[in-house]
Amino acid sequence: MNKTVLVTGASGFIGSHLVRRCLNEGYRVKALVRKGNSCIATLRASGVEVVEGDVRDARAVDEAVRGCNIVLHSAALNSDWGAKQDFIDINVGGTRTMCESSIRHGVERLVHLSTLECFDHHTLDRVDERSPYFIRDQCYPDTKIAGSNEVWAAMKRGLSASILYPVIVCGPGDRTIFPLLADGIRKRQLFFWSRNAPMSLIYIDNLVDLTMLAATRPEAAGEAFMACDGEAITFEAVCQRIAEAIGSPSPSLHLPFGLVRGIAGAMEAIYRLAGSAKRPLLTRQAVDLLASHAMVDVSKARTMLGWQSLVPQDEGIRRALEWLVTLDPSQWKQK
Repeated sequence: MNKTVLVTGASGFIGSHLVRRCLNEGYRVKALVRKGNSCIATLRASGVEVVEGDVRDARAVDEAVRGCNIVLHSAALNSDWGAKQDFIDINVGGTRTMCESSIRHGVERLVHLSTLECFDHHTLDRVDERSPYFIRDQCYPDTKIAGSNEVWAAMKRGLSASILYPVIVCGPGDRTIFPLLADGIRKRQLFFWSRNAPMSLIYIDNLVDLTMLAATRPEAAGEAFMACDGEAITFEAVCQRIAEAIGSPSPSLHLPFGLVRGIAGAMEAIYRLAGSAKRPLLTRQAVDLLASHAMVDVSKARTMLGWQSLVPQDEGIRRALEWLVTLDPSQWKQK
């Protein structure tokens, strides 16, 4: 009998790729998707059983989890801007509800997609699964830490689960990092604030490979894994590749990190006072992430699960940019 997989966040970048992989591998697939989402018809046409609702709705979660062998939990409010309560309700409360329902229905494995942002990647030279979580008074990182802690707590209550900590994910369909950088480069708004800062990337197919290993390998139960392709590239080099692809000059201005972070903090304060739903041009979270100096150690995933980055970084960036330039530039900036 074919196993059934629930994918949360199925309309998003990572979730949509997980759905495609599970269908290709012959799983029965369920998806928890917000009511009215434009992807629902497409998902149903591809054979996915869609449950309409979101992770804040315990009844919808329970309906989605019922009958599933595997839960791939990629749903999250993934942003550097927004209302704090929304982050708490989705990233913490939603994860707690997903874990409770998974225990109740005897799910064989839950894989929780967390983030590198749980760690102090900005000041540490090296990050691995044993690095401590680092609270930084920023909504997304702090609630992803709390959500990951919900999974750890559920494991103690008997849930078979794995946690992944992806770095910046790139590939066709990404509406976050490469499109935002492309928009800033096109508008001559992008500059640098940390010379030769390494930019840790993982190509979407490589992350999906690791997710499926975490979902199916017995030794992955109760474990966490860093998710990074591990090839060296700088933020400047990524921006140069993007600039070449979109036919714009590459940014060249470098400003001091402290100055830029101070400006980001001031912009956040102004936008909050104004009650703006639109993100500032700069946020402290984005400044920190793109000035990270940490080497992300993925030896555990490679040794324990035999995971490999089958798509090399150069090819992954090429595919991501090939997709990006098919979009109208007005669609690059989504937040």
